[in-house]
Amino acid sequence: LCFDLLESWLANNPEPAGFMRDGQSIFRELALFQDYHGLPAFKNAMVDFMSEIRGNKVSFDPKKLVLTAGATSANETLMFCLAEPGEAFLLPTPYYPGFDRDLQWRTGVEIVPIHCTSANSFQITDSALEEAYQSAQKRNLRVKGVLVTNPSNPLGTTLTRPELNLLLTFITSKNIHLISDEIYSGTVFSSPDFVSIMEVLKDSSHSTEVWNRVHIVYSLSKDLGLPGFRVGAIYSNDDVVLAAAKK
Repeated sequence: LCFDLLESWLANNPEPAGFMRDGQSIFRELALFQDYHGLPAFKNAMVDFMSEIRGNKVSFDPKKLVLTAGATSANETLMFCLAEPGEAFLLPTPYYPGFDRDLQWRTGVEIVPIHCTSANSFQITDSALEEAYQSAQKRNLRVKGVLVTNPSNPLGTTLTRPELNLLLTFITSKNIHLISDEIYSGTVFSSPDFVSIMEVLKDSSHSTEVWNRVHIVYSLSKDLGLPGFRVGAIYSNDDVVLAAAKK
């Protein structure tokens, strides 16, 4: 994103940017109290953008979107919603080191690594998932879910469709949740293509119960290069999670 071009476009296009209506400035109107859950127009634009960068292969319902102060806040909020202190989430290695702080610091949630190796290009396997789950059990940690970053930070790789199907099968068998952090979904420049967990769900025969246990995190920080704007989002089909995340 080029800020020179952005600032120039905003200055020359005040009405599409939302700062003018019928030739009149609406800055004062925007500066007053708004819907605490986000401007409906912005949420509509957000889900349209999320769909567009996924090639319009899936659609998103703005009613199932919760806006947050960045992806960090979104991930932490989901930890509060889905787990109690002392419970665990499984994360494939290597993972973003900031997760050790973001997911655990205030929530009390434990991270248990899913050990992936360079021998198979760090792909997630059934045996690695089960080994991590059993490791948590031995530590008397109740596993509440799996969190993946797709595309990966720090690897820059994307999860394959078989891996995503494997994750859905795993969370179904264990009756746990899956968080797919997709903040780099619009920043893929070569094959293999990025596949969203939403695409796999749409193409599968999984029940509504499984849909309700899959949650997507997104933000504008990476794809648009706007980390200072602190715009993140949680997308979930679970009404209980949505209600809790808004409080």
